[in-house]
Amino acid sequence: MNGLTELLGSLIVDYINRDFEEEEVKVAYIGPSIRVFVEESYVELVRGSEYTLPRWVAQVLEEKGYAKPSGELLDEVTVTRLYFNESRSKGQLKFEKLNGYFYSRVKHQLTSMLKSCKKIEDFGKAQQVFQTISNLATSTKNLYRVRLSKILSLIGVDVGPEVLSCLSEEEKYLYTVLKGVLEFFNTRVFEVEKHG
Repeated sequence: MNGLTELLGSLIVDYINRDFEEEEVKVAYIGPSIRVFVEESYVELVRGSEYTLPRWVAQVLEEKGYAKPSGELLDEVTVTRLYFNESRSKGQLKFEKLNGYFYSRVKHQLTSMLKSCKKIEDFGKAQQVFQTISNLATSTKNLYRVRLSKILSLIGVDVGPEVLSCLSEEEKYLYTVLKGVLEFFNTRVFEVEKHG
């Protein structure tokens, strides 16, 4: 049974990662003029312009030094504030709104920060960046734990779209999968079949 659970979890995470890579993000283009193939057509990229591109295209351009992200970066203060607000409404079916693939964005940002931290030669500065990374990771885990307990309390009840619209995309997947498994389990294990 554990193997089946791990397989299902792995497939869901792969699906979330694929959708995260396809999510559109804004970038400021700073490279030479080039044409890139995006979603069945070519796009002319011109230095000094801002574009909305799939994340995977933006990442390739960033790695080559041709683009810089122009979206908001998540910092420890923002995530700690979200955690604080979420904790105050513990036990209620109220969520702070998390846009898009919130946890995937934090994970991607933490990975980028770790890569840049390894390149810092000044030990004091590297230690400061590492502390920032650690604080952001801790704040995100705390936020997730509070929200997870609320999501689990949603599984057995009907909720409106206004509640679900506040969940991150990852949380929506989790809610849908858990609700589906519970409904299947209840039908197959606990309900008596009607025989005509």
